Amino acid sequence: MSVIEDLAAQQGFECMGTCSAKDLVARDEVRSMCAANLCQMYEHSWSCPPACGDIAEFQQQMNEYEHCLVVQTVAEMEDEFDFETMAESGERQKDRVQDLAEAIDAAGLSAEVMVLSAGTCTLCKECTYPDAPCRFPDKRLVSMEAAGLVVSEVCTQAGIPYNHGPLTMTYSGCILY
Repeated sequence: MSVIEDLAAQQGFECMGTCSAKDLVARDEVRSMCAANLCQMYEHSWSCPPACGDIAEFQQQMNEYEHCLVVQTVAEMEDEFDFETMAESGERQKDRVQDLAEAIDAAGLSAEVMVLSAGTCTLCKECTYPDAPCRFPDKRLVSMEAAGLVVSEVCTQAGIPYNHGPLTMTYSGCILY
């Protein structure tokens, strides 16, 4: 087990899997889904498109890494409308990935990794984009989708489920190292 995998295991993720970072493909189609603005964050956050960087840059960065560790928070819902569990598990995933990024930094490895989260950055109650620089550029995390990754495809490559079954909610992030 690598140091990165060991640090991730300490965060309590319900599921983890690895694949080759060289096999990851940043897709323009995914970024197009961001531009549809269903989440209402496109052009509203430093961690979302277009501010987070373009697809070609992400692909170039991803090509510099050997390994990809996918980390997941999986929660069981009471029913299909259990929005409380959906929200809580999303926040738990964000906290775990942020804590993992901080542990990686504390281990002196942050220059050797790329951390991608789920959803937009939530470090600040209101993002400064586009009026002022990001308050926490070193802590800000970009989502897998903003980087152009098809999350289900990356999960398959890592040998883990994208969907853990009926009445479950899964949030995924990944660390390239």
